[in-house]
Amino acid sequence: METYADFVSAGRLVGSYVDAEGIYHPYARTPGGRFISIDLPGAATLEYMFLHGINDVGTLVGRSKRVGDIPRTYVGTFRDGLQELTYPESVFTEGYNINQDGSVVGHYQSTDGRVHGFIARPTTQAVSDYFGNVFNVTLDKGLNMISVPLAPPTPMTAKTLAALTGATTVIMLDAEKQEFVGWTPSAPNDGFPIEGGKGYIVNVPETRQFAFVGSQWTNETEAAAAPTISVEPIQEAWAFVVSGHLEGKTTFDGYQVIVRNLRTNDTITTSVEGDYFAAATADLARRSVVQVGDVIQVHVIGQDRNVESHTLNFKVTPESIADAVLSIRLDSIGQPKLTQLLQNFPNPFNPETWIPYQLERSADVTLQIYDTSGGIVRTLDLGFKPQGFYMTRSTAAYWDGRNNMGEQAASGVYFYSLNTPEFSATRKMLILK
Repeated sequence: METYADFVSAGRLVGSYVDAEGIYHPYARTPGGRFISIDLPGAATLEYMFLHGINDVGTLVGRSKRVGDIPRTYVGTFRDGLQELTYPESVFTEGYNINQDGSVVGHYQSTDGRVHGFIARPTTQAVSDYFGNVFNVTLDKGLNMISVPLAPPTPMTAKTLAALTGATTVIMLDAEKQEFVGWTPSAPNDGFPIEGGKGYIVNVPETRQFAFVGSQWTNETEAAAAPTISVEPIQEAWAFVVSGHLEGKTTFDGYQVIVRNLRTNDTITTSVEGDYFAAATADLARRSVVQVGDVIQVHVIGQDRNVESHTLNFKVTPESIADAVLSIRLDSIGQPKLTQLLQNFPNPFNPETWIPYQLERSADVTLQIYDTSGGIVRTLDLGFKPQGFYMTRSTAAYWDGRNNMGEQAASGVYFYSLNTPEFSATRKMLILK
């Protein structure tokens, strides 16, 4: 009634056909023209049977489905028969292609409804048994503390743990530095390695059910505990990550992002990797560290601790609490939106001080210092300066407290004026001896 040709390899064609009674039969046609057909046990109950692939040594992969059953995948040969292939604890497994090394490519559906691609590689029974352990896990919606109970077949990272759990963020405690490290899916890398015997904080947007598959850990420092679950109020979180990307420069080597919660005054400093940063905080006693309505203040520090951005404020929303992540983008880094003259430091001073400023546009810059009678004490020709922030001792204008004659200025009030072709501003400072 119907004939399907699904794949050809080394001159062999494989597929299936439906006979006059509506029953499926897998078949192969050899290079010499021989036609081989298989009568499957219980074939009358099959809704379908397809052979999707064959490699050069004659190993097959196919799919079938019985009435009222799930799709099933089979691997084998015409001579030795077909064996079912299933991913441990999956709802169903479907394989679509077989490679020359015998590996099968397909997908499976996990118990939480997600679909995952896989490559199943042939191996010995001993290796299969070694990685044949299964540990079922349920994570409640929100923040969870979890340890990985089995060593996966391939090394696990924050990225793969997030993919397995469906997490919006993964947080670990760096025991040596005693600080939290966060990772989010927008990171340009795979994040930190996941190790046995250690706890990790994950936030999932919905209840998740899945299975860890692997062997017993051999490098753990303590027994890997089973995951524990917590259900969090929607208005607060006991672990949180502020993450995002920087724009405005070609490189951010040596840059840092400083994050401060204005309500709690807690401050986190984190390094920029590429253009990405993630500042993580948590309370392992599960006390709130952030709540809806908190204002998070962020600014960027460049090399030599020079300020490279305006101070920006972001409000924590119910959506960011649900994800345990506040995702932000910091643009125009190193590009002030206005020219400003700022207060010198230290002030009062003796005998030297630094005068910070910022330039909206590149310009020739001059700084003049006056006494209270309006007389010029010192002129500092700073030359042509590119657009940017000049805020630290290594970048701000420097005055050694001497006049144009090289003499030390006396105690008292002085004024300093910053001048460009398009800008002029004056501030007051005090020499106190």
